[in-house]
This record gives sequence, C-alpha cells and structure tokens, in this order.
Amino acid sequence: MKTLIVGRYDQLAEAENASRKLLRAGFPAHETSLFYLNPQGQHALHPVGGDEDESAGTHEASSGAVRGAVGGIGAGTLVGVATLPVLGPAGPLLGAAVGAYAGSLVGALNKMDEPDAQAGPVRASNETGANVQPRKSGVMLAVAVATPTERENALEILARAQQVEEAAGVVQNGEWVDFDPLVPCNVIR
Repeated sequence: MKTLIVGRYDQLAEAENASRKLLRAGFPAHETSLFYLNPQGQHALHPVGGDEDESAGTHEASSGAVRGAVGGIGAGTLVGVATLPVLGPAGPLLGAAVGAYAGSLVGALNKMDEPDAQAGPVRASNETGANVQPRKSGVMLAVAVATPTERENALEILARAQQVEEAAGVVQNGEWVDFDPLVPCNVIR
C-alpha cells in the first residue's frame, strides 16, 4: 500500500490536464488513476443499488407501518359500520382493509427520518488531527507517491483541484484497485 495524493475536479478537462502534467513530471502512468466518483448514495455497492443495506431514514418505518395499520383498521372499521345500510356486512371489512392499507402507509412515512444530506460531519481525527470528511462527487485523479519530493511535486501539480486529499491505497495499471467511496478522506486542502 502506498501513499496517494488525490485531487477532485469539477471538470474532466482540468483533471486530464493535471494527469498530463503528472506524466511529464515523471510519474508513471500505471501509478495514476483518473475516474469519476458518483454522489453519496449512488455508488451501486449493492445489487439493488445504493451504498448501504438499509437506508438510514427507514430504520423505524416498519414499526410505524404496524402502528398505522392497527389504527387504520380501527378507523376503517368505524367508517365501514356507517356504510352498513349501503354495503351490508362487506362495509366494515372493506373499511378495515382500506384503513389498514392507508394507515400502514401513513405510519411508515411518519416514522421515516431522512438524515440531512448536507450535514456530512467534519471531524478531526484523534490520532493525526487531520481534517476527515465524506468524499464529494467529481472527477478524481490519484497518484502514488513514494518520497517526500514526489509528494510535494504531486501537491504542486494538483494545486488547482477543488479539493486535495491524502490516502493510502494501491494503484495498478491506472486503476485504484482498493478504492472505497465510503471511507472518509483526509483533506489536505
């Protein structure tokens, strides 16, 4: 595993220009990686898409659905009783079914709590004091560095990036093979 200097760009042309500068400065092409990072939640890490097994906002939805269904059955049955002269004995049953359906939907939606997408916490690492935060989407350019001089050269070349981070990883044949979009980044600037 090597130290990587990573720049995030808004425009592909800017990242490609920086990549050419890295190559001209002597960085090997097989130790640089240029790729697009999708926005959070859109990395398709699971077969049905997304980044996590369960959406953080839906954790309490099932209990809300059960409570809503129970309440809906009661309310629907009462409404169904009022329709006895018109619908006969089917009225309370139909009312209970519609009430259970509507109640479960309303109950689940009431219990859903979508976390604030903009509230990505910026926290200082206890060990290094580094600025650690979630990765933002954009065109990423990573280069492996082995010496302090290479690190400084890479930082100078990537200085026009929107954000520059330092990471540990393996770049093989132009691909950052152990990249994990969910791992918070160590922002240098």
